Amino acid sequence: MYQQMADVYDRLMSDVDYDGWMQFTEAALQKYNCRPRQILDLACGTGAMTGRLLQAGYRVIGADQSTEMLSVNANRHEDAMQGGQLLLIAQDMRKLELHAPVDAVVCYLDSFNYLTSDTDLQQTFQRIARCLKPGGLLLADMHSETKIAHVLGNETFTEVHDDLVYIWSNTYDADTRTVDMDLLFFVKQEKGLYERFEESHRQTWFSEATIKASLQKAGLPVRGFYGDKQGGPVTESTERYFFIAQREETS
Repeated sequence: MYQQMADVYDRLMSDVDYDGWMQFTEAALQKYNCRPRQILDLACGTGAMTGRLLQAGYRVIGADQSTEMLSVNANRHEDAMQGGQLLLIAQDMRKLELHAPVDAVVCYLDSFNYLTSDTDLQQTFQRIARCLKPGGLLLADMHSETKIAHVLGNETFTEVHDDLVYIWSNTYDADTRTVDMDLLFFVKQEKGLYERFEESHRQTWFSEATIKASLQKAGLPVRGFYGDKQGGPVTESTERYFFIAQREETS
């Protein structure tokens, strides 16, 4: 997953409103009176959010399962790593483990949807709870059923750039709530030649009720559950959930 794609990922994601995610982050931290010194950027990828968190003055731990993605992140934020503001670790979120708990965790861009079962979701939330200080916040988003079943569904998408072409073909399975995404890339190389490579990904949707119940069971009761980054309500047309959960205080 995300092996060769790491080199072209940022071009594919160039239209993503990372600043909007950062505004959601800062607003949530302020609303719940969380003043973090250190934040875990879970499923940090190539580091677009990592960089914004660093610019805001936070110390950051970036965790991702893809060493290729982490390599791009490390090259991008070499000074922060050398200065001790950034630590990057290769970990599966289902087995997440830190040496010491952090003040907040962010996990954006539908990363939780790569979990393929309710058990995996529950296990991941429990791991996150262990990595948060009491009162610490989890800020995250997830694709909804509407997005996975009806927007992605069985559709095919094509995008053409000067130096990159990709074809994205989806297959949706209602029984498993999953969409399999097969991506075919042609990346321009020297002398006008194109390199071809393929990636396959799978995402699963989880209901609002399942997400909330799993968080509660993990000791991360939900403080806010929204249909957009601005805190709007969830509706039938909502494609992405945004939510805030807080680690329970110890008695």
